[in-house]
This record gives sequence, C-alpha cells and structure tokens, in this order.
Amino acid sequence: GSAYPKVNVYEYDEKVGIVAEIPGLNKKDLTVEVEEGTLTISGEKHAIVEDENATVLRRELKGSSFKRNFELGENLDGENIKATFKNGILNIDVPKVEPTQPKKTFVKIS
Repeated sequence: GSAYPKVNVYEYDEKVGIVAEIPGLNKKDLTVEVEEGTLTISGEKHAIVEDENATVLRRELKGSSFKRNFELGENLDGENIKATFKNGILNIDVPKVEPTQPKKTFVKIS
C-alpha cells in the first residue's frame, strides 16, 4: 500500500519542515522522535467501540498503527524540533545546525 500518513517535506535555508495529514487522531496518539539523524512519526488509531446489540453490516473503520521514518542527515538539530498538531495536520520544524565535521584547515609547516 501507499505510505501513510501522506506528507510534504520542505527545505528552507534554516530548517526542514514536515507536514503530515493525520485525520481522526488525537495529539496523545502521536509520537515524534529523533534518533541518529532519523525522524520517526508514529501513531495509533483506536478502533471504534461498537454497540454489542447491533449487527455489523459493514466494517471499514479499524484500529491501526503506523510508523514513518525520514532520514534527516547530519546537519539537522534533533534537540530543538517543534511539532504542532491541529485539525488533523501535524507540522514539524527541524532547525538546521552547522555540520559537525571540522572545516578544512591548512597547517603551516615550519
């Protein structure tokens, strides 16, 4: 199947922005975590509680869980990520940092 949730990823000079559409969930059902340059969005959609007196004629709403990984790379600041969730839209801003590898320096030989 296709990847869920669907996302847009934007790169700016100072950050990377991820926008994910995740309808029907609450903020508490979502997890955003970063480990070693990979950002993971995961969530759990709870099953509908059904009335036991009813006969189910069709069942399309099921509980499910999902997980998506995004390789962010070395120069992103995993410690200052901002995430907001409103009206089924998850917005994640990941600031960029200076790459940690040292710049090239020429050593003067005496």
